[in-house]
Amino acid sequence: MPRILVIDDENEMRQLLSTALRRSGYEVIDTGLGQVGIELALSELPDLVLCDVGLLDITGYEVLRALRARPQTHNTPVVLITGLADFQGMREGMTLGADDYVPKPFDLAELLALIAARLRKSEDLRREAEDRAKKLRSHISMMLPHELLNPLSGIIGLADILRDDSAILKVSEAAEIGRDIQRSGERLHRLIRNFLIYAQLELVAAEPERIAVLRQAPPSQFLKVLVEVAERMAEQHHRRADLVLAPVAAEVAMSEANLTKLCEELFDNAFKFSASGHPVEVHARLTDGKLWMTLSDEGCGIGDETLRTVRGADQFERLFTEKRSAGLGLAIAVRMAELHNGRVLIQSQLGTGTSILVELPLAVGTPQR
Repeated sequence: MPRILVIDDENEMRQLLSTALRRSGYEVIDTGLGQVGIELALSELPDLVLCDVGLLDITGYEVLRALRARPQTHNTPVVLITGLADFQGMREGMTLGADDYVPKPFDLAELLALIAARLRKSEDLRREAEDRAKKLRSHISMMLPHELLNPLSGIIGLADILRDDSAILKVSEAAEIGRDIQRSGERLHRLIRNFLIYAQLELVAAEPERIAVLRQAPPSQFLKVLVEVAERMAEQHHRRADLVLAPVAAEVAMSEANLTKLCEELFDNAFKFSASGHPVEVHARLTDGKLWMTLSDEGCGIGDETLRTVRGADQFERLFTEKRSAGLGLAIAVRMAELHNGRVLIQSQLGTGTSILVELPLAVGTPQR
């Protein structure tokens, strides 16, 4: 039985709504105070909240803001009721994440139909998220063992050599084996981390509410992140002399952690698949409220099959079922940009090189120069 929380300071209205909802088969919790309503929502976890805007202690907008700020109630449907024809308030409610807005006086039958529709939509979204999670778990369980075998086999094999031949190994040989084990371990760690990151991104992509939260993260300083990541990745690949940067200073609407990850995957791909002595270049500009960054290399290029996997709408399933984890880093960058209302465009030709255009939204108020 769906549970509905009614918050209204008018006793007669609250009783009318509660009675009608119970007769329609819902379990009802009710209160006349907004602050109590917030506490009830957090403790009882209703399936829907029906809240009047003009409460005695706090406004319905404050109730909505508090519920959207809590992970337990962030996705709970909230329908606001008001006796005022306040279009500015209506816009505020929708901006805060209200699922619907009902002006008084209202037809009770229409309100009940609206509530039923919102509950159906919420249930559909929940089932979709569960189905996607089940699918991801299935793919991970099938694919991870296969992808982990290569670096894991290397670690086990090298460890066997250290165990069995330690008495005859030179110090330099033992040290080299240790370095190989470390490299294989780092590769294994990175692979597992990328699989988990991409799985998380796909789950976020299935839930509009989580995308909205992602986009509300504090902006990051593009120049700072780009230079730090570019120089660090160049050093890791022993390619510092090949790095050519022509960036711009700007605040982008993406968290520093996510921008760092996006840049890491793009630079790692550029250095990994191009030879020493050939430049990896970055150019950036600000236009139309967007940051445009081009990263190009003169490497071996990306094959059409991998590009189709990275660009496709069924990226995750193809990456797993077709065993194309070599494109997983690029797929993470593509999906990361998309979830932040940006995009990544890839042009590549085998034997010639790759050019990647990244478009990201600027933070509000960022000057364009």
